[in-house]
Amino acid sequence: MSVMMMRMKNGEDVVADVTEKEDTVTLKNPAVLMPMRDAGGGNMQMGFGPWIPFSASTNPEVEISREHILFIIEPNTDVANNYRQAFGSGVVVPETTTKQILT
Repeated sequence: MSVMMMRMKNGEDVVADVTEKEDTVTLKNPAVLMPMRDAGGGNMQMGFGPWIPFSASTNPEVEISREHILFIIEPNTDVANNYRQAFGSGVVVPETTTKQILT
């Protein structure tokens, strides 16, 4: 499984821990990506909401047909890290800017 972002046919952007099969995709802890205003009401930010908010499961795992998905793409580091903190393992992948050899 890996954190991926999908655009659904209905226009939703969903981030989830994804397992791909030939005809289906399994989404673990799916979350919808939503634009929101900051507390002051000025700047736009992105936030997460549960994709299936009224599910009885606190950690839903849903298998859906590929025909409902337009594309699957790897999210940028900020989106992936924020998703992991809110819905996943909590592991944050640090940004790497330069490679150095330690001596």
